[in-house]
Amino acid sequence: MVSKTAFVAAAIAGFSAVEAHITMSTPTPYGADTLNNSPLAADGSDFPCKLRSNTFEAPAEETIANIGEAMPMSFVGSAVHGGGSCQVSLTTDLQPTKDSEWMVIKSIEGGCPANADGNLAGGAAMSVPSDFNYTIPDGIEPGKYTLAWTWFNRIGNREMYMNCAPITVAGGSSAKRSVEEKVVEKRSSSFPPMFVANVNGCTTTEGVDIRFPNPGDVVEYAGEASNLASEGSEACSGTPSFGGAGDSSSGGSSGSSGSGSSSSSTAAPVVPTTLSVSVTAALPTASAPGIFVPTTTAAAPIEPTPSAPSTGSGSDLGALTGACSPEGLWNCIAGSSFQRCANGQWSLTQDMAAGTQCNAGQSQNFAISSILKPRMLSGMRHARRAHGAHHA
Repeated sequence: MVSKTAFVAAAIAGFSAVEAHITMSTPTPYGADTLNNSPLAADGSDFPCKLRSNTFEAPAEETIANIGEAMPMSFVGSAVHGGGSCQVSLTTDLQPTKDSEWMVIKSIEGGCPANADGNLAGGAAMSVPSDFNYTIPDGIEPGKYTLAWTWFNRIGNREMYMNCAPITVAGGSSAKRSVEEKVVEKRSSSFPPMFVANVNGCTTTEGVDIRFPNPGDVVEYAGEASNLASEGSEACSGTPSFGGAGDSSSGGSSGSSGSGSSSSSTAAPVVPTTLSVSVTAALPTASAPGIFVPTTTAAAPIEPTPSAPSTGSGSDLGALTGACSPEGLWNCIAGSSFQRCANGQWSLTQDMAAGTQCNAGQSQNFAISSILKPRMLSGMRHARRAHGAHHA
């Protein structure tokens, strides 16, 4: 017997190249006159946004989205490959690259771009009969962005589809916000990074609507419950060459709106205290490359081991990029920020927690010491005196 999935997959394979895929029609994408309906190249060479000669040619009319207002998202085509899972993401880069940081504002798990067993009838020019929307949440600052629609099909070749569109985010009006969207107002202004797979060595499973490892606060379930991957299952398998399960293409932590480099000023002298802590961190896995969270426990001061060699290239600030070794090596930058060698690549830098500093340089052990400014020490002494007087 031939399984239903196998039959549908065979039918999908019979579609012509012209009819075989879907494109986003609303919001109006960049370079619409040369945007074809094929998936991204399997080797990731045209990631992001289907790079080509006029990738970022702006449409005649740019989409304007008010914060908190539901915006339509529509598609053209008939080969929906049994649906699948989609994400809507933003980046402040107006001509995104592999190093761009994407912020997921909505995930659709199942039934995207349509809830179907296989493909639809009608050809490449038909409008997909689906009713999806997205909302720019609070936490996204007004300004110009690139919006990305990404799709991982349920049936057929393991592919990633991606179309990009320019949008202008406006301040919006509370009067336009629906009851459903008001929930978003109370949520975090930090957004997870875009899921990347099937173009980077990490491959999704055929026959299921994947669950995103970091879907964000706004998740829509639009497909059949029986098609949805089991909770806790890996979204893709394999070691990603860039991006990965829930990671942005640079392997860093999730982006947030309105972020930028802050100017440094002359700080007051700091006085190290006698407190030292040891730091342990689980190495990133293929499902979360480059993401790690140090945990601190009280311990005796740690002496760093001699620096290990690295193939990364450093900047003036001491941050490293590119390949690295050995795995798990820490890099403390001027005592105020750090990064780690994970999956053979240097992660993005992360700032030290307020009141702490690390031992500058590379080491297999990550030593942290607490630092307090003289004003803070004076305040602590005053508090101790007051506390002692209260209990005298």
